[in-house]
Amino acid sequence: RFQIEFGIRDAKQFTGLQSQQTRDKDRLDFAFNLSFTALNVCKEVISKDYPDLSLAQFKRLMFESYLASTIISTCGKSPHLKIIKRINHRLAQLAA
Repeated sequence: RFQIEFGIRDAKQFTGLQSQQTRDKDRLDFAFNLSFTALNVCKEVISKDYPDLSLAQFKRLMFESYLASTIISTCGKSPHLKIIKRINHRLAQLAA
């Protein structure tokens, strides 16, 4: 029972379980399934690749990586692979 409650709590906090504005049953089912699937994928990635990070830290790391790649791609120049690896490594260190 507690695992179910923790799963719902985490889905509310980290994957937007309560962010839907639709009233259609099929769309709500899809949104709920998407939220819980994203939560399960995050937990699996954390357990394999980032065992020291919490779910909040992992969410922050993914957001910062996305933001960094968006900024680099918007600059108009071809990003250098070594720079991207260094940025991602530094973001992982900051999240830990």
